[in-house]
Amino acid sequence: MSTTVLEIPGAIATGERRVKALKPRILFLIDEIGGIAEGGTERQVLQLIEMARRLGYEPRLAVLRGTEWLTEEEAGCPVHSAGVHSLLRPSGWRACLELVRWMRRQRIKLVQTFFIECNILGPWLARLAGVPVVIGSRRNLNEWMGPATRQIQRLANLSADCILANSKIAAQSIQGAERVPQRKLRVAYNGIDLAKFSKLNQLRDQARRMLGIAEDEVLVGNISCMREVKGIPQFVDAARIVLATDPRMRFVVVGDGQEYAQVVERIRRYGLEDRIHLAGAQVDVMPYLAAMDIGVLSSLAEGFSNSLLEYMASGLPSVATDVGGNREALEETGVLVPPDDPAALAEAILRLRGSALRQQMGQAARQRVEQFSLARAEKRMEEIYGELLQAKGN
Repeated sequence: MSTTVLEIPGAIATGERRVKALKPRILFLIDEIGGIAEGGTERQVLQLIEMARRLGYEPRLAVLRGTEWLTEEEAGCPVHSAGVHSLLRPSGWRACLELVRWMRRQRIKLVQTFFIECNILGPWLARLAGVPVVIGSRRNLNEWMGPATRQIQRLANLSADCILANSKIAAQSIQGAERVPQRKLRVAYNGIDLAKFSKLNQLRDQARRMLGIAEDEVLVGNISCMREVKGIPQFVDAARIVLATDPRMRFVVVGDGQEYAQVVERIRRYGLEDRIHLAGAQVDVMPYLAAMDIGVLSSLAEGFSNSLLEYMASGLPSVATDVGGNREALEETGVLVPPDDPAALAEAILRLRGSALRQQMGQAARQRVEQFSLARAEKRMEEIYGELLQAKGN
């Protein structure tokens, strides 16, 4: 096993692979999935299932609770609902033991866990089921994790073969906070299917008409779940500052969540209902990306943002808070501002009003995002799965 945090290698060609023999079964274990458009990790898990199938593995998806609506057709593989609703009740522990028995019956050879409960429970349950390889996933810096939870996670990590981070900064955070030895750490960036963004120009006029955006107006978009950590109220505050300087600007937020009502009230209080459009959660964000002139990520904390990669793939200049992996993703192709600072966010948006600068930065971002292509991500996962399974004789 490698003793360093590995980098992503060069790109490979995409397309179907000829598989001589079916590879082992991989289980993706997640707390729950609220909806297909729920958030970055949820969409990334479905993408990993598709990758695993292309690589010749037999993927399975197991959810602890609340995802009974997800069909095999939508997930791309068989789905098992474990029914683990609460570990404070005997029924929760019985459900965990049934999940262990199910893993045994399925002859799972590799388990990859996502979200806090599965990252803690998953390694222990997988070992009880005799699963040879266990991978924990970290997709943010876990700033919220308290001392007790961190200690429990450290104990769970002893049963994991690998902790997989989606950025270098996340790996560094894990190594420090969770005391994960470097030999157990791997880095694999989120992958983005660049081919899906090749025809956005053809959608632009129709999308802008749909949103009522005039030709001379600049549309600033934010694609994020409306959770406190995503900083949508701060985005609305920044929009208010921008509009006081330039009323030609327009704003759209694509997403839903706990703070939706608060955001609606904030917009109403500012009297900006005709300037800020709330699109709600969208399975297909392509029309919104096509209509946008500037992409904004206003997060107070972040891992490695899928929305930021989507802005870059769309050839949009981005304004992002300097948190998590945002600097790592953008490098010099976007504008970084401090988190929770609407004035700085507004100033950066106003800097990008000019079409020449927007075009220049957008082109640079489109070139930069090639480093995070789906082909590179797939190759990286093939290396990690193969290395860990081979080390266990599978």
